[in-house]
Amino acid sequence: MRRTGMFAFVLFGSALWLQAQEGHPGLDRWTAPSDPPTVQGCLENSATHYYVVWKDGTVTRLTGNTARLSHYVGHEVEINGKPTVITLDTTQAWAASTAEELPALDVKQAKELAKACISGTP
Repeated sequence: MRRTGMFAFVLFGSALWLQAQEGHPGLDRWTAPSDPPTVQGCLENSATHYYVVWKDGTVTRLTGNTARLSHYVGHEVEINGKPTVITLDTTQAWAASTAEELPALDVKQAKELAKACISGTP
C-alpha cells in the first residue's frame, strides 16, 4: 500500500511539474514582440495543407481559413496570425495510438510580397 501511495505521489508531482513548463517547443520562434506574429517566405501547398517555406528552409504550417490563400501559391508572402499547434495522428497499423504536435500559425492576414518565390525555393 505504501508503494502505491508513493507511486501516485511521484506521478502527480511529475504531472504538476510538466504543467508548469512554459512555452511550446517549436513555437519559440514567435517570442519576439510582434503583434500578431508574422512569417515571410514562399507559400506552398500539398493537397489541402498550406505552409510557408522561409529563406533558411524552415517550414511554418498554416491553419484557419487557408483556402483563400490558393491564389498566392508559389508567391512570396507575408502571413500574420496566431501561434497554434497541429496534432497529427501518427499511429501505425497494429501499434499503440500515437500523435505528434507540430507548431503552426492560424492565419489572420496574408499579403503578397512578390509574384514569384525569391527565398531560394520553388
